[in-house]
Amino acid sequence: MIEELLKNKNLKQTKQRIEILKIIEQLDLDASKKNIIENTSIDKSTVYRTLDTLLNYNIIETSINHKNELYYVIKQEHKHYIRCIKCHRKKEIDICPVNEIKDSDFKIITHKIEIDGICQSCEKDG
Repeated sequence: MIEELLKNKNLKQTKQRIEILKIIEQLDLDASKKNIIENTSIDKSTVYRTLDTLLNYNIIETSINHKNELYYVIKQEHKHYIRCIKCHRKKEIDICPVNEIKDSDFKIITHKIEIDGICQSCEKDG
């Protein structure tokens, strides 16, 4: 899958790009620059350059986790999720509230909606 992402964007499949994408996938909500660097032997400047390249090619995007930290995720097709702040389980939601916005002053190019909550299992556990 990761190799396909790079191929579809006509981006060379380097060992560093593949490794960083795998780390982002594994770390999930904890894929901050600091954590990515801690989980690889790739030098810091190469990690920074690779993240910039992957962002510029729309292969990854940034988000903010429940600890208010910037992290990286592999860009997915247009979907929205609600996420548990305790166990980090995600559930896809079927609606896109942006579709309801009808404003003639703006043409919406992109958007990101993040909904955090507590799932029933975590709420029961206290």
